Amino acid sequence: MRTATCQESRCGRQFTSAGGRYCSRHRYPERECLVDGCIHRFRASNRICSACREIFRECASDGCDAFYKGNARHCRACLTPERTCADPDCLTLFRGTTRLCWEHRAVDRTCEADGCENTYRGTTLLCLSCRTVERECSNEDCTTMYWGDRALCHGCRMSDRICSDCEKEFRGRTTRCGPCWWAQIPAEVRAAISRASGNAYRARKLAAQVAGPVPAAEYQRIRAEGPCVYCGGAATEVDHIRPLATHGGWEHASNLVPACRTCNASKSDRLLTEWDQVRVFRAVRTSEKVAVEYECQRQELVGVNDA
Repeated sequence: MRTATCQESRCGRQFTSAGGRYCSRHRYPERECLVDGCIHRFRASNRICSACREIFRECASDGCDAFYKGNARHCRACLTPERTCADPDCLTLFRGTTRLCWEHRAVDRTCEADGCENTYRGTTLLCLSCRTVERECSNEDCTTMYWGDRALCHGCRMSDRICSDCEKEFRGRTTRCGPCWWAQIPAEVRAAISRASGNAYRARKLAAQVAGPVPAAEYQRIRAEGPCVYCGGAATEVDHIRPLATHGGWEHASNLVPACRTCNASKSDRLLTEWDQVRVFRAVRTSEKVAVEYECQRQELVGVNDA
């Protein structure tokens, strides 16, 4: 693998290549969908656009009668079956298409980008800093500019799906809708998780206080400042930019921003540098608090790599 420059005129984008001359956006010619009545133009190896290929269909796997909307011949459960890691000393259960769980696929490596000597543990050839750049969504109908390491922006990676449990339609990137994902956990386990989570959260807030407890009115004021700094949705919660759980966050208004339930739950106790970079960089552009904290975390990350 090497870093190459796209040969398309007026592009000049840097990308990691195994020998190709064009980046992912210009690798295929622009074409029209072959379906009668569709005038969608796109770049891909397919002759039919993704919207026309996504239809309601029955899974082609023997013994599976799942009915879903998509362009794959098999449902998500059959494409990513639950399996045990192939490592003889590992009993981890996971869903995916690989034989090994992430812990056994990830190795200690050095970034292969020119001039970068960062060492990290993962499955990618480039470190997070080299993969995270400002880019334009590769979807021809989308002009979103964002920071990240994905070819598509967050909105284009989401799609209308049918929940594998309740068969209701929802928009997301998972096989189950949020309520069904939580419902499939045993009731006694859910209750224990809620109690433990609540007790631990209250203890962390007490230990992280800077100038006494933050009043409830201050939480309400920050929530009312919405929308969610990470995705732009309706703000229903308040997020600690630097988590209280494991990274020394503080209970103070300077560490609080409005967030939606989905982003707050997804971010959980992770640092900004460890979470979804599409949503993080949106927050960096819209919130000065997040921008300052993100730069601090980047400096910490560089210091760890240098050490």
